Amino acid sequence: MTSDGVSVSNKIWLIKSSNRILGPYNLDEVIALLVSHQVTVLDEIRQSEGRWEYIRESKYFLNVVKNVRNLQDKNSDKTMTASLAQQTSTKTDNGSTSIDDKTPPPVTSIPSDGADLSFPENFKDVIPRFEKNINSNSSMNDGLIKKSYGAANDHQLQGRIRKQTSALTWFVSAVALGVIVAAIFVVNKRDRQKALGYEDLLNQAVRYKNLGLYEKAIQSYNKAALMRLPNDEIQVQMAPLLISESNESLQGRRILEKTLTVEGRNRNELIQAYLGIAVSHLIDGNLTEADGTLQKAVGYEPSNESALMNLAILQLKKGQDQRAQQEFLAIYKKNPKSNLALYGYSVATIEHSKSIKNNDQLKGLISDLKLNLKSKGELNHQLRFLLVLAEDLNGDAEAVHRAITDFLAIDVGSSDSVAHPLFVHWQFSHWDYLEKYCSEIYEKSVQTPEMKALRAVCLLEVHRDSEAEKILEQALSESPKDPYILGVQAGFLKNAGRIPEAMAILKMPEISSLSLKDHLLIQICMSTMNVGCVEKAASFLHQKDTTDLIALEGLAWIQIKNKKNGPALEYLRSGLEVEPHQIPLLEMRETLESQ
Repeated sequence: MTSDGVSVSNKIWLIKSSNRILGPYNLDEVIALLVSHQVTVLDEIRQSEGRWEYIRESKYFLNVVKNVRNLQDKNSDKTMTASLAQQTSTKTDNGSTSIDDKTPPPVTSIPSDGADLSFPENFKDVIPRFEKNINSNSSMNDGLIKKSYGAANDHQLQGRIRKQTSALTWFVSAVALGVIVAAIFVVNKRDRQKALGYEDLLNQAVRYKNLGLYEKAIQSYNKAALMRLPNDEIQVQMAPLLISESNESLQGRRILEKTLTVEGRNRNELIQAYLGIAVSHLIDGNLTEADGTLQKAVGYEPSNESALMNLAILQLKKGQDQRAQQEFLAIYKKNPKSNLALYGYSVATIEHSKSIKNNDQLKGLISDLKLNLKSKGELNHQLRFLLVLAEDLNGDAEAVHRAITDFLAIDVGSSDSVAHPLFVHWQFSHWDYLEKYCSEIYEKSVQTPEMKALRAVCLLEVHRDSEAEKILEQALSESPKDPYILGVQAGFLKNAGRIPEAMAILKMPEISSLSLKDHLLIQICMSTMNVGCVEKAASFLHQKDTTDLIALEGLAWIQIKNKKNGPALEYLRSGLEVEPHQIPLLEMRETLESQ
């Protein structure tokens, strides 16, 4: 692709040469024709739907024309040198010019094997007129040539010139042939890559999907789909991804609905199809259709966790908080590592407690949240925010303050670095849903600097950056040395690309003890390719906490830069044991394993 967006491989060029229209050619083929002199810079060219213009004036061929003319100029210089040498030999000893000077010098060699016959424009008509002169006055010219070049060394000079010209002709011909062969090879290779690219892209899409690299999977799938529509099996495999990650719930649902009509589907395929269809209905707000579809999935497998999770989410969306609370709690007790179940249980408990004006259930929730937050993983930031809400409803001001500082110690956007489950309506855990809680607690609470920082973080999470910046400035003006507020400000500046300002804050002693400082420093230094900086910050943080995901990412990054893939994989494995769905670690591992 050229800088103007013109495809190199598409055959879009037509050439007008000697009143003939040639083509269509692609860019490489036109270049090969120019170099081999099958067309010249004086011929006209246009794209399929463009205007005719001289090749020498086309912006797409300026460099090629320049190179061709350089070769021509070298050839012309050698011919002109020969002519001057021959004319000099006719001078008399006293400096006067003999009558023979009026005779044109002979043509030393006119190539006939496809070599360069074109000259710059100011020499355009010299060769044709001269050849006509020689042919019409051959007897007279023979005599003049013999008389003018009678010196003893003239024949030797002409021989040397002929040898040089012949050598140059062969050299130019060889170069032209090499360019043509290379152009043909490139075109054929590009065609082969295009033919193989479709299957490669589809295989890549499925592999990325299975690894949890959903964004890359969608990119590869869409590229392949532009070439031609993938077969039904590939579409079925990718449909849950289209529904859950790319806002194409209708398209994905239709693909899965079609699969239900195909005979021979096994039980697991049917369950996944029903789950994908149900998620698409939940995303679109079709609760009745979602309920009916989920019941069919449960009919095949009553204990299917994804189906049960979606049914609990359905109850929450219907406003059945107590029932949703019970269903989420049942899932969480069976699988205490399910942060999504804990998140749903927390939201349902908070809603139910608000409606019945009873805080008894909040104490159990607070205990569960504190226990879970000792580990790291999916929805960590959202769960910290729900702990703030639970402590606030419970009425413990000191506990609220501690929960807010713990919340502010996590960098903004950290939840985006974890891959979501494809067969669960995970969007109900998105910050857009939590924003209403953040607004409520901010309006009814004393607006301390740290509460303002909390509000700013919520706004940043839903990409309302200008509003967040204003509130954050207020918090900083009221408490300019607060380490947690400084950490939020540094994170905001880092995400906004204002790296020097972020680095200035990270150097302040007030935030030196925060892990957030090291997290931001590692991320900034990796983005600026500062290996020494990453190594220092990541090693320091890893000594304090060997399970810290950002530290493990930084240490793996260093090993990759040092071409030590074995140690890099060890750091990645350690990180993925803590959080198996951490996207940066998955991407690094995939890169190493594909080498």
